[in-house]
Amino acid sequence: MEKKNGESTEEALKAAARKLLGANCKDGTEVTARAITKEAGVNLAMINYCFGSKEALIFEVFKDIQREGFKCKPELAEIMNSDMPPKQKLIERYYQILNLMLDYFSMSQAVVKFCVFNKGLGNDSTTFALVKEHFDGKKSDGECMLIAYQIASVHELMILRHEEIKETCGIDLEDRGVLRQIITENIDKLIGE
Repeated sequence: MEKKNGESTEEALKAAARKLLGANCKDGTEVTARAITKEAGVNLAMINYCFGSKEALIFEVFKDIQREGFKCKPELAEIMNSDMPPKQKLIERYYQILNLMLDYFSMSQAVVKFCVFNKGLGNDSTTFALVKEHFDGKKSDGECMLIAYQIASVHELMILRHEEIKETCGIDLEDRGVLRQIITENIDKLIGE
């Protein structure tokens, strides 16, 4: 579907969601589908037609931001293509992703909800591939898939609740050194040595 200015409806919706969930947004859950479609200049039904749900739209926006972030950080691609052990690659990957989620926290609220409840277990192919490589045949694909899901879920939920974790546990995940330490500890617990 094409808008007047040549922009597709999908792109208009993504641009509107990104704008509304930008730096000034304190609570992403308050950004409604109606507000997004109004900003995009399209009918309310277009979110479901194009993406299936508001959360799926926001997930697509977050993936775009993630791709942009990784383009700006060529060192992450170098790490993923290096001879580094898969466990260390997992740590580095989640460190970058969680930093991005903290930087775009208003989007992260919707992204986490979508990922935990709507994405299939096998959709995080990079984490699965690294877990599988780490175990090198010692675990089945199903076991590796479940571990990959656990790694993704625990970290996504941790970011979603980071303010409560700071208040209740005294652990500040916005401190990047603390964040790296927690990721390392979590991955150690989930995949071992």
